[in-house]
Amino acid sequence: MTLTAQVSAAVQARRFATSGLSSSVDSYPIDLSVNVGDCDRVWTDRRTFPAIGYDEVNFVTVGISTLKLICVKNLSTTTQIALTAGWNGSQFSNFGQDATSWNFSPMINLGSLTLRGYPIREGGSFLLSCPNSAGFGTTVGGSILRIGGTPGKTYEIYLMGS
Repeated sequence: MTLTAQVSAAVQARRFATSGLSSSVDSYPIDLSVNVGDCDRVWTDRRTFPAIGYDEVNFVTVGISTLKLICVKNLSTTTQIALTAGWNGSQFSNFGQDATSWNFSPMINLGSLTLRGYPIREGGSFLLSCPNSAGFGTTVGGSILRIGGTPGKTYEIYLMGS
């Protein structure tokens, strides 16, 4: 079985201006669209942060050894969440308690790629897609993604890979 996905992000920005009796409308559209293919696993979940203030997603447990797409949507309209995957000696799973710590510890170290911790503002989202590539192996450098947030708040996560 092969899964494919069309990943799209579209923005329609308009600026309205009035000068005397005349008015103008400037449009600034952008549409990013990529295909994600060669996948045979998809996993999605809506999750609530427990009292400890973070949630962990183990890519191995959900059956994904090569990650081709990850999307995290913050469902809270009042609080931020953050992605991190800092090294604790055996796994990339440290979530710092300090609000600024995401600047300093790796978020994902999957083989040759290291991304820094990433905040997701209220109602915001994070998307990483890997079209036309081998993706990111989750067994090299750690398989745990830690997502931190306010206890009781929710988020959605979507993963595709093999």
